[in-house]
Amino acid sequence: MYELFILGQLMDHPMTGYQLRKALVNVVGSELTISFGALYPLLDKLAAAEELTISFGALYPLLDKLAAAEELTLAFKRTTNKRPQKLATITAAGRTQFWQLVMTPVALNKQTQLTFQIKLNFLHLLSRDQQQVILLDFQQFARGQVARLTAQHKRVMTNTHMLAADIQDALMVNELQRVRAQAQLDWLDRQLRNGGEVKG
Repeated sequence: MYELFILGQLMDHPMTGYQLRKALVNVVGSELTISFGALYPLLDKLAAAEELTISFGALYPLLDKLAAAEELTLAFKRTTNKRPQKLATITAAGRTQFWQLVMTPVALNKQTQLTFQIKLNFLHLLSRDQQQVILLDFQQFARGQVARLTAQHKRVMTNTHMLAADIQDALMVNELQRVRAQAQLDWLDRQLRNGGEVKG
């Protein structure tokens, strides 16, 4: 899921790890974002898989070229100045991996909702037909979510092993979840009526 996000963000332009994390916060919120301690190893893993390259950006192209040719070793002295930032750039292999990840149907698990939010962030990269595939997949998930919450509501209502106060609390939480899920489903229905082209 985070691999999809990183590769998708890099489809538009190269970014630093700091910029990637800020972009992720904007998409999923600060509670669900990835830490720098997890982000940088993931960037290194993607670089090792040749899905992206990491360089010191446009300010240091000659140094990068010389380092790649093993004509010098890069080391940086700590100063009070801003340290050089590594810039991640997607490769052809990374673009291929992005297309595979974004078009793969989302598995039903704890990350399903988050994965769809990430996919929605990249609809601008997709054709109208591809957008519709993503939205239909999300719509199917949302319909299932509404159905599961409705069934859960019925089970709570008929549960003879719960205290009345617990039933009321459970029904209140369930109602909130159903309202959210229905709002999401309604939004998806509107987008699909627009022909798969997402409109604000």
